Amino acid sequence: MHTPRPESPRSANCQLLYFTTYSSTADGQVLAAITNAYSEHAEGASLARIDRTTGEMAPLATFAGPAMQAYPYFARPKSADPKEDYLYNGTVAKHGLNKSSPCLHPATGNLFFVWGREDGWGVLDCVNLRDGRRRTLLEIPPERCVGYTHLDASGEHVLLSLMDSRILAFGEVRKNNQEMSENYAKYGLTTQLAEVEVATGKLTVLWEEPGWVTHVQYHPRRRDVVLYNHEWTWPLGTERIWLKRAGESRVQIRRPGRAIQFRESPDLGLDDVAHEVWQENGEGIIYHGVRWDAPGHPEQFVGRAPVDPHLPLQEISIPRDRPSFYGHFIPSRAGDFVITDAVANEKGLAQRKGNLISRLNMDWINGTMEVVPLCESNTSWHTQDNHPHPVPSPDQTEVLFTSDRDGVRRIYSVPANL
Repeated sequence: MHTPRPESPRSANCQLLYFTTYSSTADGQVLAAITNAYSEHAEGASLARIDRTTGEMAPLATFAGPAMQAYPYFARPKSADPKEDYLYNGTVAKHGLNKSSPCLHPATGNLFFVWGREDGWGVLDCVNLRDGRRRTLLEIPPERCVGYTHLDASGEHVLLSLMDSRILAFGEVRKNNQEMSENYAKYGLTTQLAEVEVATGKLTVLWEEPGWVTHVQYHPRRRDVVLYNHEWTWPLGTERIWLKRAGESRVQIRRPGRAIQFRESPDLGLDDVAHEVWQENGEGIIYHGVRWDAPGHPEQFVGRAPVDPHLPLQEISIPRDRPSFYGHFIPSRAGDFVITDAVANEKGLAQRKGNLISRLNMDWINGTMEVVPLCESNTSWHTQDNHPHPVPSPDQTEVLFTSDRDGVRRIYSVPANL
């Protein structure tokens, strides 16, 4: 295995953007980072750029305090019960950076992000990683809050999930994930899926979804097809992943009755399915799932859903001699390999958490995978910020990830193959 290379200074906590977006410019020279370096609060959240040649970090957008409330950063106090640790994601405020929102266009270096003003309004801004120029595109009323964002291939449109802000109050007191989506339905809350034209700031609501949507992604080659989720829904295995073409009804991707190759599920609905992303040729959707009650340790599988809803799903399990736990799975452009932070060695198995960054070489014809550990991440997994969220670089030669392995949250890189 490789020894990972630190990419951010040890003097401040730093992390990648969320893994459905790149954090590197197309030439690999500049990184976008979320950091507390320029804030007055220990858990502050600002945006910075890191020059990979010199290691110099410079501010792009600074905020004095912690991140603003937004999915999954709810204003929930830390519990005395360790079993509820997963519900806590650190200190948040009613204004500041929305840490889930930043989205980078690697070719231009344009970084789009949402932040909250003290009057309750949200603001969608764009700042360039190279010249630091910043401008405002859109103001968002207090009754709506933003989840993750996404860019079309040209970087000319931003896709937003505009959730009903009442979800934030549910998050403060939630006891489990399922009750969140149940409350969303109980009160008839909706999510507006909307796009913003970068040149003009024009907002267009594409449709209003009768559910809680946090993840939104344009098709890699066209804007009229959108992949999206229903967050913390039930049953998890069938209600999570959705696809919609403009002017057509939505399509349920993993649904009862759709054939599955290579894997049999004891109960399709009880599979914990999540983290759906496009295969970059647009021909399929890569996702992962977990059967938590499998003997010994969870059964993790990687799935591929052809866009044609009549074709079968393909689901390939991580070999049972490779223990794995909660984690994230992001495919290469071609979908021939998947990067994950879920696999564990003996040390990780003893701690019941993934501690390796691994490459899964997928054989979608024969239904097998090869697990290739690239390095140890050894992160604590405490709060969302310390999740590794590994992602290939734009040229696919490296993997970037976040870890607090040495006591400070830092960004690391490792070659994408041995």
